[in-house]
Amino acid sequence: MQKITVPTAFNIELEFETAELLNRFWALLFDFFVMGAYVLAVIIIPLSNASERGETFKDSLTVLQILLFIPVLTYSLLCEVFLNGQTLGKKVARIKVISETGGKPQLHQFFIRWLTRWITYAFPFTIVDLVSYLSTKKNQRLGDVAAGTMVIKTSLSSSLSTTVFQEVADNYQPRYQSALQLSDRDMNTIKTALVNYRIGKASLQRIDRIADTIRTALHIQEYEDNIYFLETLLRDYNHLSNQS
Repeated sequence: MQKITVPTAFNIELEFETAELLNRFWALLFDFFVMGAYVLAVIIIPLSNASERGETFKDSLTVLQILLFIPVLTYSLLCEVFLNGQTLGKKVARIKVISETGGKPQLHQFFIRWLTRWITYAFPFTIVDLVSYLSTKKNQRLGDVAAGTMVIKTSLSSSLSTTVFQEVADNYQPRYQSALQLSDRDMNTIKTALVNYRIGKASLQRIDRIADTIRTALHIQEYEDNIYFLETLLRDYNHLSNQS
C-alpha cells in the first residue's frame, strides 16, 4: 500500500492511498460471485430445463444464451464506465479506479484495463500481475500500467468525491475574481486539506504550501492568514460559479 500524490493543473497535490492487495482480491472474488450467480440463473438453469421442451427450443435457447453471456464478458468494463470506476465488488471493498492524473479515467483507459484483464486471467500472467503490483510505485497491475490508471481506497479520496458547495449570502462580495481559474478538483483539494487540518490529519505546512501555490498561480500579491485565505477562496468560488 502506497500513498500517492498527484498534482492538479495548479500543482495542488491530491493525496491518495493505493488499494491493498487483499481489498482487490475480495473485490475480484465478489465480482466472480456476481457473474457466477448471473450465469447460473440466466444460462445454466434454463438450459437444464430445455430438453423438456424439445430440440428446437433448445437450439433457439442456445443462441439466446450466447447473447446473454455478453454481460459477463463486459461486466467489469460496463461497471467501471457507468459506476465511476467501480464494479460491485470494488464498491463493497471501497476501492475505485482513477487515472494517474487523479481524475476519472477516459473510455479508452477503461477499455485497455478490460482488454488486458482477460489476458492476465491466465495463470502465468496472474503471477506477472502480482509481481507488477508489488514492484510498481503505484501498486499497478499490468492493465493499469498500460491504461495509465491506478486503484485507490475511496475512503481517502474525499478530494474527488466531496462537494465544494457552501452556503453564500446573495449579497456576498467576492474578493478574488481569479478564483474561477481553479477547477472543482482544485477546490475539493483545498476543502479537504482544511477539514483534515481541523481534525489533525494535515499539517499547517501543507496548508501553507497550498496557499503559496495558489497565490503564485493566480498572481495574488496580497498576503493574509493562509487558512482565512483558502476559506475566502472557497466562498468566492461558490459565489462566482453560481453567477456565471
